[in-house]
Amino acid sequence: MENRLRAVEIVFFISLFLVILLSFLPLFNVYIHNSVYQFVYLLAEIIGLLFALVYLLKMDRSQSFWLGWLFIVVGLVSDLLGDFLSFLREENISEIFKIFSFIFDIVGLLLFIVFIGNSLRLRLTFNENFLLVINSLLLFLLILQVGFLPVILNRAYSVWDKVTNIIYLIENYILLVLFMILFLTITTHFWGGEIARNYYLLTLGISLLSLSSLIFYFVLGGYNVFNLDKIIYLGAYLVIAYAVVKEGEMHIV
Repeated sequence: MENRLRAVEIVFFISLFLVILLSFLPLFNVYIHNSVYQFVYLLAEIIGLLFALVYLLKMDRSQSFWLGWLFIVVGLVSDLLGDFLSFLREENISEIFKIFSFIFDIVGLLLFIVFIGNSLRLRLTFNENFLLVINSLLLFLLILQVGFLPVILNRAYSVWDKVTNIIYLIENYILLVLFMILFLTITTHFWGGEIARNYYLLTLGISLLSLSSLIFYFVLGGYNVFNLDKIIYLGAYLVIAYAVVKEGEMHIV
């Protein structure tokens, strides 16, 4: 098990390192055409997805948790298709696949929360619910200020741009709230176990995807020095894929 996981970790590290290297080579006066960078970025996503698919097939499908992992992997597939279409300059179609990716991730996280709650009879305490409500409210106010209002009031946006951006914002908000619920549940009831580590990785990857979208696109307006937004996005993608790999390893007899 350790040898297989170590091989996956090395491949993921090399994939992310190559993308970072290509982004920073211009600092040393080495010109890299953007299409080369995007190709390597897509290749790294494909590698992560292939590992996730292989290990998904190794999971025990009789376990109710498996359905949640399936939706997460389908979300990775949709995300990859969106990036591929963006590489081909099909931006409008790419946005649709990105929206579907968010939806699959939301469904996956919802399933995990429902399954964990029902199977272990877990419920958040009053203090945890209070913390969740306060953080959700503060998060909503933040997204309202940096996202919803600028998008709605921006006259340069077409109706399509406003609709897609608002959908992105709503989905990112829902993902972050679900992340907080799952994180609180795992921290309270699974602290330190192998199962907890897999879900920590999953929630970390999901939250990074949402936060990078919100910060780089809505807060910084597409800030793109050294492709930092794409590096973080790819890192999140690989973290999610690695969570699937680790869960799959637990089911190999």
